[in-house]
Amino acid sequence: MYLYLQLLSVFVIIPNIILLYLNRKKLHLKTLCITLFILFLIAVLWDQLSVRMELWSFSQDQIVGNILGLPVEEYLFFIFVPLLCINMYLLIEGLFTRQKNND
Repeated sequence: MYLYLQLLSVFVIIPNIILLYLNRKKLHLKTLCITLFILFLIAVLWDQLSVRMELWSFSQDQIVGNILGLPVEEYLFFIFVPLLCINMYLLIEGLFTRQKNND
């Protein structure tokens, strides 16, 4: 039950929380929020169009509920997956910068 939310929590939300803590000094909150908002709008439009064209659908017994035709989990996905990409980039960039400074 609620498989989508469980997978999202384990593989995206929990790693994001850890990475947000590790990257806390590198994050510029205003830029991050603007970026996530723009990506969120694009993703919602894209997904709405795809669902309405019946390119894909969601199993109703595996989701929490719908908002405007999309699962609640999908909206979380639109926020946390781009955030995970940004966090991973910052973490890897920091590792390479540290390594370059040590050479």
